[in-house]
Amino acid sequence: MVEDAIETVSLMGLRGFKPSIYTCNMILAAMVKRKLSGAVWSFFRQMLERKICPNVCTFNILLNILCVDGKLKKAGNLLRKMEEDSYVPTIVTYNTLLYWYFKKGRYKAASKLIDHLSYKGLEADLCTYNVLIDELCKNNRSSKGYLLLKKMRKKMIFPNEVTYNILINGFVKEGKLGIATRVFDEMIECRLLPDCITYNVLIDGHCQGGNFGEALRLVDKMEAAGLTPNEVSYGAILNGFCRVGKLGTAVRLLERMRKNGIIINHIVYTMLIDGFCKNGRVNEGVQLLNKMFKDGVNPDVITYSVLVNGFCRIGEINSAKEVICQMYKLGIVPNSIIYSTLIYNTCKIGNITESMKIYAVMNLSGHDVDLFTCNQLLAALCRDGRVQEAEDFMHHMNAIALIPNSISFDIIINGYANKGNALKAFSLFDELVNLGHHPSLYTYGSLLKGLCRGGMLDQAKQFMDKLQHIPCALDVICYNTLLAEICRCGNLQMALKLLDEMVHNNILPDSYTYGSLLAGFCRKGKVVAAIHLFEKAIERQTFLPNQILYTCLIDELFKVGLPKAAVYIYEDMVKKGLCPDTVAFNVLIDGYSRMGKVIKANDFFSLMENSRIYPNLATYNILLHGHAKKQDIAKCFVLYNKITRRGFVPDKLTYHSLILGFCQSDMLDIGLKILKKNIMEGFMVDQVTFNMLITKLSEKGETKKAVDLLHAMNLLGIFPDGETYGAILKGFKRKHDFQECYALLYGMLEMGFIPSERQYITLLTGMCKVGDVRGAFKLKDELLAVGVGSTVVAESALVRGLVWRGKTEEAMLLIDCMLRDKLIPTVATFTSLMHKFCKEFNLPEALRLRHIMELNSLELDVVAYSVLISGLCKNGNAAKAFQMYDEMKRRGLFPNTTIYSVLIDAALTENDLVKSEMLLVDLEERGLIS
Repeated sequence: MVEDAIETVSLMGLRGFKPSIYTCNMILAAMVKRKLSGAVWSFFRQMLERKICPNVCTFNILLNILCVDGKLKKAGNLLRKMEEDSYVPTIVTYNTLLYWYFKKGRYKAASKLIDHLSYKGLEADLCTYNVLIDELCKNNRSSKGYLLLKKMRKKMIFPNEVTYNILINGFVKEGKLGIATRVFDEMIECRLLPDCITYNVLIDGHCQGGNFGEALRLVDKMEAAGLTPNEVSYGAILNGFCRVGKLGTAVRLLERMRKNGIIINHIVYTMLIDGFCKNGRVNEGVQLLNKMFKDGVNPDVITYSVLVNGFCRIGEINSAKEVICQMYKLGIVPNSIIYSTLIYNTCKIGNITESMKIYAVMNLSGHDVDLFTCNQLLAALCRDGRVQEAEDFMHHMNAIALIPNSISFDIIINGYANKGNALKAFSLFDELVNLGHHPSLYTYGSLLKGLCRGGMLDQAKQFMDKLQHIPCALDVICYNTLLAEICRCGNLQMALKLLDEMVHNNILPDSYTYGSLLAGFCRKGKVVAAIHLFEKAIERQTFLPNQILYTCLIDELFKVGLPKAAVYIYEDMVKKGLCPDTVAFNVLIDGYSRMGKVIKANDFFSLMENSRIYPNLATYNILLHGHAKKQDIAKCFVLYNKITRRGFVPDKLTYHSLILGFCQSDMLDIGLKILKKNIMEGFMVDQVTFNMLITKLSEKGETKKAVDLLHAMNLLGIFPDGETYGAILKGFKRKHDFQECYALLYGMLEMGFIPSERQYITLLTGMCKVGDVRGAFKLKDELLAVGVGSTVVAESALVRGLVWRGKTEEAMLLIDCMLRDKLIPTVATFTSLMHKFCKEFNLPEALRLRHIMELNSLELDVVAYSVLISGLCKNGNAAKAFQMYDEMKRRGLFPNTTIYSVLIDAALTENDLVKSEMLLVDLEERGLIS
């Protein structure tokens, strides 16, 4: 429309008509509304070219556009130009400039302009002053606003209720409740009647300060003044009670509102539900929601959002999902905040699989995800060790036009650093810089960590040297990262050099620095040096609190098995007036718990409670784990009840310890029920817990249940490891179920796991034992084809399997084939065959095998000698047996008890006292008899 008007004016000019100034002003005003500042000045120039004389209204419009564009100096110059050119600015002209001076904080210029107004014979009216005072209050300048009020009075302009309401609201927002109350009293003295707005502002102020008594007195005062308190008046008090946890009082206030005829809307109910949820009483919040429905009040998306957040806070993710289902049934669509809340909390408890499912639903529902939520998902993936997936997700962020920021890159760089993949971390660092992001201290620290974790200490040191040339890049965290890795490698001399360098570069060591050094010294067994270093650190007092250093040393002393020294340091800490905190007690309890001294751990727990130091969830988890290992299920339940009663949300360590207790007590069914309950409630179970249950089930021969758990792991996105498969394979082996072993072995290969040599041999020999020789040979060929194991190991295992099956001839044929192919069977393989021949009294064949071993440069071990000596003695060839015994001693091999027992029996049978005495002397020299 504006464009049409401008075109019409142009046509008028072509026809010789000149538009009036009023028409031009209307067009200018329309342009200002549409924020076409460039077009305004272009049109104004055309006006001047056509000799259309501007009036005061024109200048007012131009003045306003200059102020909107922040050009206050030019606006002031325009005002002066108007006055110089004999234009008479109106109160509107001055008010416009005054408003913008106050808005932009140009108070001195505003004050001068007000004085200039008086000089011109104009006075700012009440409306102007109210606008100006409002702007001052909005900018937290209420005191200046009050000074302006005084200035009004001097000029005989009397403030009204609006003026005082603005000031009272301003002082309350600034937290100056005392001044607000005095202004309120002044208002009454001036015979101005406060309205509901005045009272509501003061009530809210008192509630924010926790002064609910005064807030309620103001409600009574309102009623006495003939005003009816509304939902805003009571809502402020109700919100205050909920915020400080006075929920009983809040419910009573709700009933008072109802009696006073105030309609209780969904906002009031939501406020109260939020109070219950924030105080962990979510079920009462749900009851209140049901009451809403009974009262005919419909909840909105915010009401449900509060409940979802409440359930997430106490770790009940499934209950939160049920709330969302209820929303859908009522036709209320969850908003992005609800989805983000669910994602945040599932990430927090480590259930990244569930987080990704919620993210997918969020996308399908058409909600835009924000950068904070995506970064939460990246961090959760990295914490779960799924760094490559995190990087893929970051590329997905680009695909949905959500540009990853430096925090996104830092998360993944740190993820690769934690895995020791420095190459990938530096690759992402290059990408970060190329995209124009600025690396932070955290970025450099992560890169250094990547080099350290990857065992590249020399490169880490070189990188540290480069960081010295980047301003503020080197901090105590960087030094601590490198120092911790050097100490872990046991290079204490280099660690001490780095400490000196650190001090030389004006970076003060902290408790973590000394903690790493203490750990290094203790691990190397240099406990005295560690204590000396500790004492020096305490003397220097370069950091506080010293409790941290004491705790570090106590922890390390427990780890190296020196509990008495640890307790001595603890006692020294107490003597020096340093009160142990929760972490210190946790270290002591954990130390004794790991040693199996649960009674001692309980003593420190009691001392902790008596000292009014509150245990945290970690404290209970440590004790729970200790009692679980001791099979004390009753105590485990007592501790679990304490955890829930004290408002802690059990985590995966809590449930792991409970399941461990049931596993140790042969109560596997209950352990499985807890696991299923956790999965049903959306609680993330870790690989360690699954492995523990699978191992115990396999040991008990319940391999079907173990396999079911393996399938559950795969469905939940928890990847089995070698330990998982190894436990099930052992279970199948115990049951001689080698067909299942065979299938599982191939399952391992499909999942990318290479079976260990032991697993491979166990299966081959087992198949031979049960008579499946053909299957064993087939398996050997298949596994060799995919690069698992070696031919020598495989065929040696087959020989042993054939021997155990009693197929000695086939075993010998296979031995001959191996020797022809220049494959030397293992000593254990020859020993198995020799043992079989000795049992069958076929000693010549056994000795022939011994000769074959010698020809192939294989030396007999103790077990092989034991087999042959036993065989010779049984065949009555004691002389040859004693020759072998002498041969063993010459070779530096120590005979076992079986050899001594067999030889003593042979000597006694032949009444050979000389040899008997020789054996007794040998036994005495070995310390086996005295």
